[in-house]
Amino acid sequence: MSRAIAVTVIGVCAFAPVWADDDTEEQQAAPAQKPLHDIPLGPFRVDLSGDLRLRDEYQEGFDVRGYRSGVTDNFLLSRIMLNLDLRFDPDRHIYLQFRDAHSFGSGLRRDDFKRSNPLDDVMDIRQAYFEWRQVGGAPLDLKVGRQQISYGDQRVFGPGLWGNTGRYAWDAGKLHLDTSRAWIDLWAGRPIENRPERWPNREFAAPTAFVVYGGLKKLPCRFDLFYAGKFDGRKLTDGESGRGDLQSHSVGFQLQGQARERFDYTATGIRQFGHYGQDRLDAFGFNGAAGVTAPIPWRPRLAGQFTWGSGDRDPADGRHGTFDGVFGGADINFYGDMNLFYWANLRDYEWDVHLRPAETVRLAVEHHTYSLDQARDAWYSTSLAVVRRDPTGLTGKALGHELNLRIYWQPRKGVELMPGWGHFFPGPFAKANGAGDAATGYFFQASWALN
Repeated sequence: MSRAIAVTVIGVCAFAPVWADDDTEEQQAAPAQKPLHDIPLGPFRVDLSGDLRLRDEYQEGFDVRGYRSGVTDNFLLSRIMLNLDLRFDPDRHIYLQFRDAHSFGSGLRRDDFKRSNPLDDVMDIRQAYFEWRQVGGAPLDLKVGRQQISYGDQRVFGPGLWGNTGRYAWDAGKLHLDTSRAWIDLWAGRPIENRPERWPNREFAAPTAFVVYGGLKKLPCRFDLFYAGKFDGRKLTDGESGRGDLQSHSVGFQLQGQARERFDYTATGIRQFGHYGQDRLDAFGFNGAAGVTAPIPWRPRLAGQFTWGSGDRDPADGRHGTFDGVFGGADINFYGDMNLFYWANLRDYEWDVHLRPAETVRLAVEHHTYSLDQARDAWYSTSLAVVRRDPTGLTGKALGHELNLRIYWQPRKGVELMPGWGHFFPGPFAKANGAGDAATGYFFQASWALN
């Protein structure tokens, strides 16, 4: 708790002289002065920016790896992002982003993470790319190098930046075509593995992604269509019928819009097919949400949504039915703040209440009811890690409930303070397949942006 108090004090006091609230009328009317922008440096014009984030977390009955009855952890996370944008001209630039992430006080060690480390990574290169807009005067942009790629609400393609090191950055080449009626991205690449003992971080050996993502314009809502191919030819994918290659094809859509300024809605649908080892891949994912905001004080928004990730019906029929979430940002409140669940063999029924008591304050209360899609498949956490499984299917599907509370406060420009709390009430499946204690967690986060 003392760390959370320290984070609060620092958050309220930080950068007070930088963003004063009592500017004179003459200062407010004058063009904004940005001493870290448009700096001459040889053939370049340079922009500098960055952000600092501190988060204190307490976890009981779980940790960053998932639900673990009897486990308690309490730690402080720090993350610094430093950005350098070097512009040759308005259309060509080099972008560099350095990220330093540390944890203090956690009971977890580096060897607890066999793949990417979500907590620690000493100052490393998170992004480093060259971008050329409107190549040769055509409506075509080129971006090559290490880069962050996300679309829409980040459910299907997202960086996963709630985690201290971030979930997805890519070594990729991307083409972007923009016309009056539509836009389209074509890219290929591999995700980056965050390893604190290695510098710089390198890409995973697999999978390799091939993506076509585009959106239609001049519609009353955002409407995107996409294809994502995921390939691993190392013959290391274990299917029910034997080991082999991964050839996954995902085709889907995402839409988001508003009606009469009070109603909002989103929908995402994905079909997956191909080969998973020696098995046939046949899976799907869906999310649908709708909300209404009342035009009264505090602007209450009531919303409901349903998330469905298919599971594997029979673990011995040679058909792989578990949806894998494509390349989504799994850790940004989609399936509960505690990150105990993932978009795989999951049905998540959610209701939300969002309030805005002041322009600088937002409150969110969210409740999830979880169940398995298929009783003989597993309960999965992020990165498709198996939490528990009953191959007989006799212990049912009811996983439990989770209640989350978050408060967002922006006391001054560029500063945000966010406390949050969550509690998981385990259901019959969790209790029947191991220790079934409740899980509780809280966090307090302070972040500062320097632009």
